[in-house]
Amino acid sequence: MKKTNKIIITLVIVAMLLLGIGYAAIQNITLNIEGTATADPSQSNFSVKFTGTPKVSDSTYVTAGITDDINATISVNGLTQKGQTVNAEYTVQNVSTDISADLSVATTNSNTEYFTLKSELAKTSLTAGEATTVKVTVELTKTPIAGSVNSTIGVRLTAMPVEPGKEGTSEGINGSSQTPETNNKTTLAEVTNANIGEYIDLGNNIVGTEATTDDWRILYKDEDKIYAILADYLPNSTGCAENAELNAEGTYVVNTYVSRDKLINGLTHLTAWNVLANGIAGATVTGAPTLELVINSYNAKNNTDLAYNDSNGYPTYDYMTSDHDLYTLNQTEENKLMCYWIASSSDENEYYIWSVQNDNKNPQIIAIGYSDAYSSMAGVRPVVALPSETSCSYTKGIWTIEN
Repeated sequence: MKKTNKIIITLVIVAMLLLGIGYAAIQNITLNIEGTATADPSQSNFSVKFTGTPKVSDSTYVTAGITDDINATISVNGLTQKGQTVNAEYTVQNVSTDISADLSVATTNSNTEYFTLKSELAKTSLTAGEATTVKVTVELTKTPIAGSVNSTIGVRLTAMPVEPGKEGTSEGINGSSQTPETNNKTTLAEVTNANIGEYIDLGNNIVGTEATTDDWRILYKDEDKIYAILADYLPNSTGCAENAELNAEGTYVVNTYVSRDKLINGLTHLTAWNVLANGIAGATVTGAPTLELVINSYNAKNNTDLAYNDSNGYPTYDYMTSDHDLYTLNQTEENKLMCYWIASSSDENEYYIWSVQNDNKNPQIIAIGYSDAYSSMAGVRPVVALPSETSCSYTKGIWTIEN
């Protein structure tokens, strides 16, 4: 009996060893996940804006404000003597999460004979979260002796995105050095309403000066068009309005016998004025801005809200109190015109048409009012509507169309 028990135990051990060898033969299984990861630049990641409240050197002569994140205003009034200087200081902050910014600044000044405009940046590079100040200084460099003098001034501050650690190199998009304020190739899509009043060169010489750079000025921008207004009254030498029911007398003025409807049709005639577009693709020209265009322009530039006022018994809008050299034109010995036509009729009277008027006795008063369509005291300031994709360059406050 004892011998039999030993043999059974040995067989059980062998069976267990065989089971162990069977489990070890199963192979590993590998599961794979493959794919890609990409990252794209987003404009929302880069933000440089005005913050706080501007500081002014003397509130008697200068006011300053912030319109929105990227637009600010300055107004200098009442300077009387050569050497008077005022300034306004604005705070600019890079509120990006991790992108640095290199800053550059350029100025525009339409009357360098009487005014000097300077801009100073306390810092030209900002890391994420940093702030700096830009100081705008206006100096009267010549004492006026015969009436008020005016200038349209502008400061264009450009912030370029820069990788952290490369501040001061202007190595922005594609790692290339950029100088946007000097001969910057771009399109009119870059124009904003902060540029209202700046000069735009269409390549034609209309007002008769030696340069083409002072013929047109930016009046307004909407979603897809930029509107430029002639910087002076249209002279009769252009010969472009012969089919527009207008008569030439030193400058284009309304024919004494033209009705209101014929005058409106003439001012809005899309082919009579086409020579002023100088062949620019997609550009259209009318003989005058509309009422809506003038009001939108003034409100956008000055952060105001012109309101209709008929308390005097005739159609008028609130007085316009700034930017006189843009919205009104001074009289000369050769030019005795009191206003220029707006291509919109007034519903108050069958003879009325809107116009932009100035007061010879008080140049500080500008009004949008009505004029009799039979008047011969109103001039013409055509408007060119340019597509926003029009190629151009920007140099020292002048937009030059590349036609």
